[in-house]
Amino acid sequence: MELVDNYGRVLRDLRISVTPRCNYHCVYCHPLGMEMSDPPGTVTTRDVVHFLRAAARLGMSAVRFTGGEPLVRRELPEMIAAAAATPGVDDVAITTNGTLFRRRHKELLGAGLRRVNFSLDAVDPEVFRRLTRGGEVAQVWDAIELALELELHPVKLNAVVIGGVNDGEVVRLAELSVDRPLHVRFIEYMHLNNAPFDEYRRQFVAGAETRARIEERFGPLEEVPTDPSSPARVWRIAGAQGTVGFINSVSEPFCSNCSRLRLTSDKKIRPCLLTELELDIAWAFDAPDPEAALVEALLAAAGKKPEKGSTLPTLRERVMLGIGG
Repeated sequence: MELVDNYGRVLRDLRISVTPRCNYHCVYCHPLGMEMSDPPGTVTTRDVVHFLRAAARLGMSAVRFTGGEPLVRRELPEMIAAAAATPGVDDVAITTNGTLFRRRHKELLGAGLRRVNFSLDAVDPEVFRRLTRGGEVAQVWDAIELALELELHPVKLNAVVIGGVNDGEVVRLAELSVDRPLHVRFIEYMHLNNAPFDEYRRQFVAGAETRARIEERFGPLEEVPTDPSSPARVWRIAGAQGTVGFINSVSEPFCSNCSRLRLTSDKKIRPCLLTELELDIAWAFDAPDPEAALVEALLAAAGKKPEKGSTLPTLRERVMLGIGG
C-alpha cells in the first residue's frame, strides 16, 4: 500500500523531531534569546514505535530523526532501534550538529543507525562560531572524521548559505568533496527564523549564485543522476570522490516531487515545511489501538498536504527549531 496525496505524490519519507532542544543557537534556525525544552507530551519511544509501524503499513520506508539536536535526547538509541526493527523501513538516519556524536556513536550504531547528516555551515572557526553563536568547528569535524572511519556512507554535510555571514565559505566547503567521499549540500536560507524581512532579503543567496562561485574555482560541474523526490540536485567536481548538491527551496521550489511528512516533537504532523498547517495527532497515540488511529491520522495528513508551500518572508508561528529539520 502506498500513501499518496491529492496531487499524486507518493509519500515515503518521514522526518521525526525528537526534541526542540539544541546546544547550538544557529542564526537561521534558533532566534536569539529563544530557549526550548521538552514540554509535557513530548513524543516517547513507545509513540515512535507505534508511529513507525503505522507509517510502514502505508509504505513509508525512510526515517530521519531530527531536532533541535536529536543527540541531546537520551532515548534516541531506543528510537533508532525501533525504526531499524520496523518491517518495511530500510533507511534510518539522523541529522545532527555532531557535538555529541563521538560520545554516543557506539550506542547509536548498536541500535541500527546507518547514515548521518551533519550540519557544517563553515570551515573557518571564527565564521562557524559566529553562525552557530559559539560552536567549535573542530568538534564537528572530529565527528565527520569518525563517521568516515565507521563507513557510514553516504556522509552528508549540510550548509545553509547566508550572505555576509558564510557565503565566502562555499568554495572551501565544496573542496571537502574532492579528496574524501563527502557529500556537501548547499541549502538556500529559508525564512524560518522570523528574521526581519529586509535583513532576510539582504542575506538571501540563490543556489545558482553559490554554484557559480564553485564553478568559477573548479570548472563546470558534472551532473549526477538523482531520485526526483530528493530535494537536492547533485553534481560532482571533476575527479572528486564526493559530490556537491544544491537544495534551492526558495529560488527553485521542488514541491511537485515532495515525498515528506514531518512529525514534530509535540505530536503534530506537518504535511509541508513551508506552511503553518499542522495536525495535532496526540489523540491517536492515546487511542485504544494506536497504530490504527495513526494510520487514520497519516491518511488525513496526506489528504491535507498542500500543492506547494510559501517561500516568501512571513512571520511564522513556529520557527525551524520547533518544527524539526
